[in-house]
Amino acid sequence: MHTTTTLVRDMKKIKIDVEKFDVSNMKDIKRSIERDISRRDMRVLLDFSSVKFIDSSGLSVIITIFKRLRAVGGLLVLCGLNSQPLSLLKTTQLHRIIKIADRCYS
Repeated sequence: MHTTTTLVRDMKKIKIDVEKFDVSNMKDIKRSIERDISRRDMRVLLDFSSVKFIDSSGLSVIITIFKRLRAVGGLLVLCGLNSQPLSLLKTTQLHRIIKIADRCYS
């Protein structure tokens, strides 16, 4: 399993438990996240504290989840972003539309 799900405050927290979120595992992670999010889960916190590297495939999963939640009035928040993932979000300007939390809540 590549993710761990818990409830934190009023959000479903999904921790991505890989160092590289890339083409080699993005389908499994996407499937796992989509399985964890039901129709009533409107607020999702994705925890990237274990992730050191994201490629365009991982980025596409983030965008897909963001769009899915936004379409139903939900919210996606990212947290625990290490250097390379944060840099990628800033380079692509996604940090302007996807909320990034200063810390991950436990």
